[in-house]
This record gives sequence, C-alpha cells and structure tokens, in this order.
Amino acid sequence: MTKPARIAILGSYPPPYGGTSTHVMRLSAMLDERGLDHVIYNAVSSGTNGRNVVSVARRRMAWMLRYAVAAPERVIYVCSARLEVWLLAATMAMRGKQVIIRLRNVALPDYLANPRTRALASWAMRRATYVVAVSPELAAAARAAGVPEERIIHQPGFLPPACHAPGEDGLSPSQRDFLSGRHPVLAANGKVDVYAGVDLYGFDHLVELVGRLRPSYPAIGLVVAFWDHLPKDEPRLAALHARAAELGVSDSILWHTESWPFVPVLAHAHLFLRPTVTDGDANSVREALFIGVPAIASDAVARPTGTICVKTRDLEALIAAATATLHTPPPRTPRCEIVDLAKIDVYLNLFERLAS
Repeated sequence: MTKPARIAILGSYPPPYGGTSTHVMRLSAMLDERGLDHVIYNAVSSGTNGRNVVSVARRRMAWMLRYAVAAPERVIYVCSARLEVWLLAATMAMRGKQVIIRLRNVALPDYLANPRTRALASWAMRRATYVVAVSPELAAAARAAGVPEERIIHQPGFLPPACHAPGEDGLSPSQRDFLSGRHPVLAANGKVDVYAGVDLYGFDHLVELVGRLRPSYPAIGLVVAFWDHLPKDEPRLAALHARAAELGVSDSILWHTESWPFVPVLAHAHLFLRPTVTDGDANSVREALFIGVPAIASDAVARPTGTICVKTRDLEALIAAATATLHTPPPRTPRCEIVDLAKIDVYLNLFERLAS
C-alpha cells in the first residue's frame, strides 16, 4: 500500500494560470526541493501533472465532504477562498489535523462585513493551526477576527518564477504572431468580470488607453492574458471588442483567452498594467517588478514598493502615467528585493515543522 503524503494542498493547479494556481505550482517545486512529499487536490479544473496533482473539480463539494472525514494527510493547506471549505477544514483541525488557511483576496473583508459570515469565518480561522495572509491588511483582518498574532504568517503570494512554458520563448503561437513588430508592448492579465457593478480588472480603461496612445505609437500592442474565460463571459468580452472597433484599435489588442503562463508575455513587455477596482496582493505586479518591467496599478490596495500607483478608476490618471512611463522609460532593472527570501524560508519551514 502506498504511504499517503504528509501534506495536502487544497486549491488549484495550472491550467488556468491564475495567481493561486501559479503560486501552488511554484510552492510545489519548493516543497520538492526540501523533500516534503505532498499532494495537490485541484478543485478548479481537470489539470494534473501526472505525479501528485489530483483533479477533484467534478462534484468537488461532495468530494470535500468525504475528504473532511477521511483525509489521510497530516497537514492540510487550504488555498480556497470558499467559506464552506474553511468550515470543513476547521472541523478537521478539531480532530487533530494541522490546518493552514490562506487569505488571498477580497473574500475575507467581504465575509467580515456581514455579521453571519463574519461569525463563521472567524470561527474557522480561530480553529486553524495557522493563517497565512498575503498582505498586511489581510493579516490585520485576521487579528481583528480573533486569530492570535503568533498564528498569523504574512507571506505575499508571489514566489520567484521559473518559466517552463512550451516554445523557445515561452509564448503561445498567437502571442508570438501578435507581438511580431509591436512596440511598445503593454501587458495585462485577469478575466472579464465585474465587482460592485464595475469592470473588475479595468479592461474597459485599457481599451481607452490604447485608443489614446495609438496616434503616438502606431505599432502599439496590448496583450490581455486571461487566467479564466467562460461562455457566460462572452457578452462582456464582445462589448470590449465593440468599443475597440469604435476606436479603431481592434488590431492593437490581443484578447488571449487561451490559458497560458503569463511570465513570457511580461518578458516581452515595456509596461504592465493593473487598473483593478479591488485586489489581493496581485502576484503579477510583483512578477513584473521582479523581472524589471514598470508596473502601473490602481491604488485600490497597498502595492509593492516601486509600483506606479494611480487613483482607482481614474482613466486620465492611468493615461498620464502610461504616457510618462513610455516617454521616459526607467531602466529595465530586475528588482530582486521584491522577493523576501527570509519570509519564504519561514513559510517553507512552517510546512516542514507541521509535517514532522
């Protein structure tokens, strides 16, 4: 009989290449380097790696109910933002499992804003062995919910990239074709989504930005890399296409809905754009800074040092920042300090300690 792994990660695995799935993929490689056996339960897609990634996306809640009772692993790392998963994980902690809950986006503040979900989320977090927060704001929210300081670890979601994408440069065929002869190249990522009635990732403003910049930069190209795209999102994407056509910039924008690693696009970019309405720690901002690409982002949340921040949903501020940056580009200097190696070591030591 095969001995069960010591660590289980409940979350997602590429494809799609979202922030959490990429984090899990890179974390897995780091755990391998330390000889920490683990299994990844992918509850988002059918993606596996033929080794230690198991897709449980089909009827995932039925699977989770069974797993909560019979999980063989000692350490359970919950990378899901779903409250029902937190609650089931909390019951596992009460039965002796070492449970870590990862706080990564706006879900926690939303939970805490509602009295009923606040009580449930607080109960779950207080019973976890540890809580990992990707930002100081989320760490503060966990403290406010009653989690003791010593059981909160602040670890940004960004882990250093290792690009193993297909192709000599890692680009997809459509990205490679589109980027041929383009200058400057702008990069953005996300999905077609709405938050509080507004375009979550600011794609509408990106279309307007390209429309303003194109007279000065006829060969401009914007690659919007989607980490997820569903049939229900098509009407919103069609509206973006229509606006781009009105502005005469349809051929300047690649809406790359195919799931693909984002780092290769960033490596070709002159500017990264993140005009979100709300956000988590935004791994892609740190990714851009790490490889030396200027990053312009909204001030919706605190951003890493070096980010060019603009007022949230202020199109003119976004255009002004992009224009100034492209006119006088800063040196393309990788910012290795964006990675706090000491924090990553604490993060990995946590798994090692709990699994022993």
